Amino acid sequence: MAHDPLDHVLDHELFTVAGISVSKFQVLIVVAAAIVAAIYIPLAKRIRTGEAPSGPFWNFFEVFLTYIRHDVAKPNIGEHDADRFVPLLWSLFLFILTCNLLGMIPIIGASPTASINITGVLAVFAFLAIHVSAVMKLGPAKYLKSYVPHLQADNLPMNIFLTVVILPVITVIEVMGAFIRGAVLAIRLFANMFGCHVALAVILSLVAKAVEATESYMVLGGVSIATVLMGTGLSFLELFVAFLQAFVFTLLTSIFIGMALHPEH
Repeated sequence: MAHDPLDHVLDHELFTVAGISVSKFQVLIVVAAAIVAAIYIPLAKRIRTGEAPSGPFWNFFEVFLTYIRHDVAKPNIGEHDADRFVPLLWSLFLFILTCNLLGMIPIIGASPTASINITGVLAVFAFLAIHVSAVMKLGPAKYLKSYVPHLQADNLPMNIFLTVVILPVITVIEVMGAFIRGAVLAIRLFANMFGCHVALAVILSLVAKAVEATESYMVLGGVSIATVLMGTGLSFLELFVAFLQAFVFTLLTSIFIGMALHPEH
């Protein structure tokens, strides 16, 4: 165990190919994509033939697809528009979840989603899907108008005040909110995954620190037992967070898409 717990959490260069540096997280996102493809391409081919998935393996993985479609996409985006965005939501959820779970493998030690660069790219894709789809559906004029609130008062002086002072302020806040929501997607996922990995690395490093500080077998045994118990408990928590954060990212993306497509609501 390294003295600095961050050594096991941060990205590192693995090798160089033709002068191009390849990092651990770059390899892991390719591995994650390959895992998702290896599972769901055969499942999609089976479903396309009309054959119902059978057995615990296929049914387990199909559950994620049906849940995202029926309980995330349709309630938040709407029955009419949901199916257009279901492939995006499926891809986001499955890719993020796989990246999160890869970080729980001891020899890896950290997931790609513990990097703000990777979560930032995912948030950019979600941001583009949200706003490009809204422009395509509403048209540029109506899309821009959706950021301008309709304010109406009972008298002329108040109407002038609302139009001159309040309306520009709220419009700026609404525009800023669109970008802030995209940033929140990236920061929330990054902070949770990074924090879990750092906490687990710090707990495991206690054994190395104890070895340096004392030669007492009783102390080392006590520290080791406590470290195993805390590490196990935190690992279960991290497993829960891995699923939760993949779901939250997908859920918020669907909510933001629905808000952009249906500004009247």
